[in-house]
Amino acid sequence: MLKGFIILLLLLISIIIIYLIPAWLPVKYAKTEKDFYKYENAILIKRTFYATGASWKIVGDSNSFYDEEHIYDIWLENDDNPIREMPLSEYDNTYLCIVEKMEGGKYWEEGGEYFEAYKLIDWYPVYPIKRETVILPKWLYPAGFLNRYDFKAGMPW
Repeated sequence: MLKGFIILLLLLISIIIIYLIPAWLPVKYAKTEKDFYKYENAILIKRTFYATGASWKIVGDSNSFYDEEHIYDIWLENDDNPIREMPLSEYDNTYLCIVEKMEGGKYWEEGGEYFEAYKLIDWYPVYPIKRETVILPKWLYPAGFLNRYDFKAGMPW
């Protein structure tokens, strides 16, 4: 009986270790506020959750975060990088985006709104990365980088 319990315990520990090791292999590192100045043409964005309109709002630039009254909705165009698939954006994460400003902005015909528009070149999450945890405590997951689980839909946290 004790031998069976030990085998079951070792099996459970092995499964947890196999699950957690990929969670600690970085795919994309987070940037901190002290790193912002290194990036020209950078903006800080967060996802908006409107039913219509722009999907992102600008919350700062390469200097720092904006005051609440200077935050506004923007339009992001993407060619190669899937901006709409930035992982964990639904958890109020902030992203440092390297962009080119698009002359003339973007007019959204369905809503009759005009947005300042940017073309995305590259993006980085801003520290700390927030995640919803379901199975294990939050302290087991990294706040300083995205891992492969963050890019896969339906992975239990």
